[in-house]
Amino acid sequence: MSDETGIFGAGPVGVVAGRRGPGTSQVDAGVMLPSQRAPAAAVPRSNLRVTTVLLVDPDRATREPLKASLTDVGIGRIVEAPSVAAAEEIIGRQLVGDLALVSLQLGTDTARLVHLLREAGWPRIIALAPTAEIGPVIDAVGSGVSGVLIGRRANPSAAAIPATIHDLSSREIEVIRLVADGRSNKWIGDQLSLSALTVKSHLARIGRKLGTGDRAHMVALAMRAGVIA
Repeated sequence: MSDETGIFGAGPVGVVAGRRGPGTSQVDAGVMLPSQRAPAAAVPRSNLRVTTVLLVDPDRATREPLKASLTDVGIGRIVEAPSVAAAEEIIGRQLVGDLALVSLQLGTDTARLVHLLREAGWPRIIALAPTAEIGPVIDAVGSGVSGVLIGRRANPSAAAIPATIHDLSSREIEVIRLVADGRSNKWIGDQLSLSALTVKSHLARIGRKLGTGDRAHMVALAMRAGVIA
């Protein structure tokens, strides 16, 4: 997740993998790195108006913000499919567009749907991963997608999560995870072979990155962003 709306709008998104598209000599374009909004803006809106995007996602809370982002940049036709059955019905109508966005929340049906879309002639298929869990990402790449977009899962509280939460170091994540367990600075220091003062310094840096000095608020933000479980 992320939020996947980062493909054309704001939000942290990472490109995990790509493959060469049919008849091309380069890895498929259209997959943007974090904060890389310029490529979408550089495409003439007249071209985008004739672009057809298929959005297959069973989660309305994720699908609608992404649809809004696609509309904002000028995509002319967005076809929604809230289920595999709906996507199969669209394929059966022999509709072939420019890009299919397929959510990994479809589970084991994702690979089969990607195969059907490829056979139907869709040139680019991007998998939308709400988290960076490696298993589904590997499966998606193996199924033949053009790439995978990872971002925070879209939800009403996502806007309240500072983007800097993804700047936390591995040590800072360790500290905040132990804070979430209710541990004291001294206990955390003993566990990580640090002094209590060093732990306090880590928490101060975490607080500056997250915009809060409250331990409970830090933990809540980290959990909502999926940084800790």
